[in-house]
Amino acid sequence: MPHSCRLRKGRVSSAGQYYAITICCKNKTAVFNNLAVNQVVIREIYHLEQDNFIKLIAYTLMPDHLHLLFQLKDVCSLSDAIKSLKGRTATKLRTMNIRQLWQRDFYDTCILHNTMLRNQARYIVASPLRAGLVKQIGDYPYWNCIYLSNGIGEL
Repeated sequence: MPHSCRLRKGRVSSAGQYYAITICCKNKTAVFNNLAVNQVVIREIYHLEQDNFIKLIAYTLMPDHLHLLFQLKDVCSLSDAIKSLKGRTATKLRTMNIRQLWQRDFYDTCILHNTMLRNQARYIVASPLRAGLVKQIGDYPYWNCIYLSNGIGEL
C-alpha cells in the first residue's frame, strides 16, 4: 500500500474535535530557517483561525516540519483545512523562490480528552528542546500556545 494511502486510512473529520497535525516539508528539507518565510507560514496558520476553519491551540514551526494543535470548526473538513493551509503557504512562498514546499500528506492524531490535549500541547511546544535547537522554550521564536501567557508559563 502506498505511503500516502496508509496515512489516510481511518482518518475521521469531525467538527468540534481536537486534532494534532504534523506536516513535513518535501524531502524533510529545512525550509523554515528564514524569518520572512516563517512569518508567511505563521500568518497563514492564523488566517485559518480568522476564516473560522479552526480554533488554534498550539503550533511549533520546526526547520523541516510544522506541528499544529487545533479544534476543527464546522466550516470544512480536516483535509480541507490542511489543504487550504498548504496551498496558501505554497503559493505565497513561490514568490520567494521556494518550490515543492510540503510533502503530499500529513499525520494526524485525534485528541480524545483534556489530559491528552494538554499533553499534546506540551509535546508540540517542547519540540525545539527535544531537537536541541534551544535550551529553553522561550528562546525559540516560532511557536505559540493558548495555555501559556506571554509565551512562557505552565501547561
